[in-house]
Order: sequence, then C-alpha cells, then structure tokens
Amino acid sequence: MAEKTQIKAVEMVRRIRDEQARLLEGKSGAEIIAFFRKAGEAARREAKRRQAAPAKAKPGSLRTARK
Repeated sequence: MAEKTQIKAVEMVRRIRDEQARLLEGKSGAEIIAFFRKAGEAARREAKRRQAAPAKAKPGSLRTARK
C-alpha cells in the first residue's frame, strides 16, 4: 500500500500569504500587480514544460504495468 502524506493546507497557505505580505509591504499597486503577473507567467511556463516532458513512470505504477 502506498504511503500517505499529510498536508496541512491551512498552515501552508498562511505561510505563503505571510511571506508574500512581507515581500509586498510598501509596494505600489502597480508593483503588486507586476509581482503576481510575473509569478503567473512563471507558473504557466513551468506547467507547459511539465506537460511537454514525458512523464517518468514510477515502479509499480500503471504506466509500467501496461507495457
């Protein structure tokens, strides 16, 4: 059976929010928009890169079993 990982989502989101607040403290509205636009563009590039790269099969996964 696969090992389960517990994710504390609320704590994670609060940590991310607090870090972003520290980074954006004292910034203008335009600077804040630029920050999130840049982050969004980076996320889209990463998603495209992952989609284009062939997925690596994990031992025991369905992908390796279907050969």
